[in-house]
Amino acid sequence: MRLSQWVDYRLYAANDMRNSKYNLKRKFYYNDPSQPTLYGKRVTGIIGSDTSVRITPYITKWNMYDPSDAFGLATVKDLPMMRLGETYLLLAEAQYKQGNPGGAATSINVLRTRAKANQVQASDIDLNFILDERVRELIGEEQRRITLVRTGTLVERTLRLNGNPLYVTGLTTKNLLLPIPQSEIDKNVSGGLTQNPGY
Repeated sequence: MRLSQWVDYRLYAANDMRNSKYNLKRKFYYNDPSQPTLYGKRVTGIIGSDTSVRITPYITKWNMYDPSDAFGLATVKDLPMMRLGETYLLLAEAQYKQGNPGGAATSINVLRTRAKANQVQASDIDLNFILDERVRELIGEEQRRITLVRTGTLVERTLRLNGNPLYVTGLTTKNLLLPIPQSEIDKNVSGGLTQNPGY
C-alpha cells in the first residue's frame, strides 16, 4: 500500500506522535550482510515514480514479521475490532453536524492530547478537518472509501489530495456506487434488482 504524498509530507505536524518513527517508517537501511559496502547504511537516492522503484513510508501498525513466514502471509498481531479513538471522531462529526463545533473540538482534543499534538479550537472544525483527523488517528485501520462515501466527499477529497494523475484517474460520481455483478441481478428474479447507474 502506498501512502499519498499528502499523508507522507503534509498531514501531520512535527510534534504529533502519530507521525513518529514507530508509526510511520520513513528510514530504511541495507540489511544484506553479503553486501559489506552497503550493509547497515541508510538507503538514499532512490529515483522513480512508484513503490516498485522508490521507497515510500509505510504504516507500522501491522508489522508482524514471523521468521518462519518470510513472504509475510501470516497474521500474528491482534486486530482491533473497535477503537475508542474512532468513537471520539464519530462523536466529533455528530457534534459538528448538530452545529456544535466547540463540542467537536473538545472531542478531538482528547485524541490530540494523547498524541501530544496541538489543541484545536471550534473555529478549526469543519468536515474536512474531522476527515483529516480520522486519517491521522486511523491510518491503515478504517475502510476509508466507506467513510468518504458516507460523508459525500469521496470524489472531491480523492482528487484534491491525490492530484497526481499517476495515482488517480477517471474517478467520478459514478464511482460512489460499485457495479452489481450480473450473476446477482440474474439470481434476483422477482426483486427488481437493477444495475447501478453508469455500469
